[in-house]
Amino acid sequence: MSSTPVEVTRTDRSVFTATNGRGGEVTISTEETPDSFTPGELLLAAVAGCAQLTGENLLTRRVGERSPITVHADRDLDEEEPNRFGAVRLSFDVDLSAVDDETERAKLADAVERAIALRCTVSRSVEHGTPTTVSLPH
Repeated sequence: MSSTPVEVTRTDRSVFTATNGRGGEVTISTEETPDSFTPGELLLAAVAGCAQLTGENLLTRRVGERSPITVHADRDLDEEEPNRFGAVRLSFDVDLSAVDDETERAKLADAVERAIALRCTVSRSVEHGTPTTVSLPH
């Protein structure tokens, strides 16, 4: 079983730094804090990043290794539970002009969607509702 632990440490009032064992770090705070991400934005970034990593090979084989690919992530809040996302929407921004045939474009889009549905750990975890446990010292 692989583990990729992350630590989040309080650095100021409502400001936290998340770190991983490879030296990565990101600031987490509220929308009012510049140069930071809210926890919800990090979730969107995680879903979009996972979709990017999952779909990258399929796309670059058809559009070229150096083609820019951007995934935009947004969410709808749940109307009945405002502290919960009702839906996450991903939109790929990639130039598919190298794929001439409309049928081939549709097949490529379908292949990317299927790959994400089968292999993107983050979106699969969100969709299936991964249980979370919390522990505090006794």
